[in-house]
Amino acid sequence: MRVNYDDLRVNYDDLRVNYDDLRVNYDDLRVNYGDLRVNYDRLLQNASPLLELSQNTTFKIYRKAYQKSLPLLRTIRRWVKKLGL
Repeated sequence: MRVNYDDLRVNYDDLRVNYDDLRVNYDDLRVNYGDLRVNYDRLLQNASPLLELSQNTTFKIYRKAYQKSLPLLRTIRRWVKKLGL
């Protein structure tokens, strides 16, 4: 009976050590998550003007391409109507 009690005590101590290790790891993960969140917010704040600029630039490029292709599109539409396609 004494041996079983000692074994249980050793197992309990091992579990307590494992629990403490897990707690430390969890606290480290929380700190890392907090740091990542701060970095993400900072990157997003810095990237927002660039995203806006790229969206405006992309829109301008597509608009310009559309305007340049309008005469060709009109001609194709006329041919399609003439040929009855």
